[in-house]
Amino acid sequence: MKKLLLFTTFVSAMLLAACGEEAVEPENTTSDVEVEQDVKTTEESKENAIEEGAFGKRSNPVPVGTTQPVDIVIYDNESNSFAGKADITITDVKRGQEVLDFVKGQNEFNETPPEGYEYIMLNVKATLKEAETEDYAWLADGWDFNFIGEDGSPYEMVSVVHEPAYHGEVYVGGTVEGLIINQVKVNDPIKVVYEDGNWDNVFFSTK
Repeated sequence: MKKLLLFTTFVSAMLLAACGEEAVEPENTTSDVEVEQDVKTTEESKENAIEEGAFGKRSNPVPVGTTQPVDIVIYDNESNSFAGKADITITDVKRGQEVLDFVKGQNEFNETPPEGYEYIMLNVKATLKEAETEDYAWLADGWDFNFIGEDGSPYEMVSVVHEPAYHGEVYVGGTVEGLIINQVKVNDPIKVVYEDGNWDNVFFSTK
């Protein structure tokens, strides 16, 4: 009888131990799933942060002082095209009376803006980083940029005689730097758009 009781007790203990092990396993599985979900969520958050931080869209323009890589196109004398890449930076923005004084000091025939308008002046720097050709230069010019108002409408470019103007031809490694000046509505939060070599618009902030 004692042997039977001992045997029964032993079997019961073994069954309880087995049940205990089975009860623990689902907890480990759940923990592993939670870890995998946390890792996936973290990776997605990083990807979203990168996308949100991508400058150049109208909703997220390139800030003043930030260098933006852009695709460009170089043409030879027969209009054959060569792809390239350049870094463009709007290093400084001024507007209002300060710019009017500068413009009038550059040339007495430069116009005074009409009522409700003012001059805006950008200092732009561009460096040609790479190109498919070494024989032909990239032409960088202020007319490559358009001024867009808060209402989404473009401003016409006015002719302003000034130095140094943003204009020049450069080969790989070369830099063009100069001023782009236009008339815009007073206090209009202007964005400047550059159309790159892929016909995509790259927006720059002026604030």
